Amino acid sequence: MRKLQWCLHILGLTIVAGLALCLLQGGTQPAAAATTMDDGIYVVPTKIIKADSTATSSANQFFGDYAAVRVKDQQATVLLTSNGSQYIKSMTIDKQPVTLVKQVDGQAIYQVNLAKLTSPLPATFKLATPMGKMQEQARLTLDWAKAERDSDSTTTADLLKQATALISKGDATQPVVPAKTTKTTKPAATTKSTKSTTPAARYWKYQVLKADAMAPSDANQYYTHTAKVVPADNGYRVFLTVSYAKSLKLGPRAVVPKEMDGVTVPASRVAYGQTAKNYTMTYWFPISSTRALTAKLVPGKIHVTVPMVSISETFPVRFQFAASGSADKATAAAVAALPETTNKHTTTANEATTTPHHQSAKRTLPATGDAQHNETFWGVLGLLASGLVAWEAKRHA
Repeated sequence: MRKLQWCLHILGLTIVAGLALCLLQGGTQPAAAATTMDDGIYVVPTKIIKADSTATSSANQFFGDYAAVRVKDQQATVLLTSNGSQYIKSMTIDKQPVTLVKQVDGQAIYQVNLAKLTSPLPATFKLATPMGKMQEQARLTLDWAKAERDSDSTTTADLLKQATALISKGDATQPVVPAKTTKTTKPAATTKSTKSTTPAARYWKYQVLKADAMAPSDANQYYTHTAKVVPADNGYRVFLTVSYAKSLKLGPRAVVPKEMDGVTVPASRVAYGQTAKNYTMTYWFPISSTRALTAKLVPGKIHVTVPMVSISETFPVRFQFAASGSADKATAAAVAALPETTNKHTTTANEATTTPHHQSAKRTLPATGDAQHNETFWGVLGLLASGLVAWEAKRHA
């Protein structure tokens, strides 16, 4: 009996060992086989995703949607385009160093060499930020299945030419000089002949409030506080402008309007521009009558991106307009300060119970983007980030 038990014990161990060996062999199989492609130059769709999921990384918007790739002997030379080179001190892809090749029209071309045509590939970004050095993890995806072959050439000159062409075609990351606002002034120009029936453009002072309290939002200091109200078909168009310093290094599209009065703001209503020191963004929303500006607080949503700390979120705000408009901007700007603690049209139970400390909390930020000594996070974000992200994120977490 003892011998039989011993034999059964040995047999059991043998079966378990065999199963374990099979599982180990199966687990060592690669997640995806390397792609095989003919030699030549290709345009390959790319995307930066998070290190631990397939969700899009906030760093993705600072890289082009396509890469120029040279395939030779099943190895690849990949050229990526980026408008975020001011943040990038160094980076690696698939543990290979990424080198800066050249700058073209304000964008950078980076090169990395890959031993195999696989995807996704681990990426590491070492960033230089106002608060010091940071290191971020992500992954680069290359959609080899959708690669388009440009030529059978494998020369470096042709590869660089293709990458430069991607920059000239992909203007999504470039600032756009506002032009739409000029078109909307046509109704005002016709007032010479229809002065008795067509109202001229007017200007309205406003402030930006928090979504859940009758107190100025920190976003308030980045809006210009004077809206232009232009006559249009079936009503008016209300133009709002955001301005923030280039020294913050947030890029030309750090703020994107998402909603006004519950209606999505399409990209066609948004115009980006810049001055010598600031980036600007102007957008408009329609109203049927100017009474809509004073009847209630106008709710809105804005999307804020702060690449140096991987923040890309949408925040709610509300707009409070003055009781009446003015014929010119200077007169509108001189309107007395709007109330900050009450509004008979929109006061809610939550607002009525807001503590005095919360309503009067000091949020004075430096005009140069310097860090606040008592708030590290605000210091990282500087002007726009501290006001627009850190405070509102805490309020609505």
